[in-house]
Amino acid sequence: MIYSVNVLGAARLDYREIRKLVRMKFGENTWLETETHFKKMLNQIGAMPHAGAMPDEIAELGLTHYRQRLVGQTRIIYQITDRAVYIHLFVDSSRDFSTMLNQRLMQAR
Repeated sequence: MIYSVNVLGAARLDYREIRKLVRMKFGENTWLETETHFKKMLNQIGAMPHAGAMPDEIAELGLTHYRQRLVGQTRIIYQITDRAVYIHLFVDSSRDFSTMLNQRLMQAR
């Protein structure tokens, strides 16, 4: 079964920030290549969502229906439901994920 992949609003903002940074630091051609990798990964997530690893920081909260996949240095954090996948975060793996997660949870209130 192929799952629909839905990128949530906050994750769209994350993605735009990544796009901006890659274009500024490395140029348009690098961004186009990077974007291809993201699209390929989102398709893979839709085809095999359970193939991702469970993020330790989220597992510690007892939430077992979340997974992560990597594109370069970027972690894609997503939730799996019966028929869909929801992308919650695109976050640089060098950032403190626990802090980022807490900030995102506070924004959702």
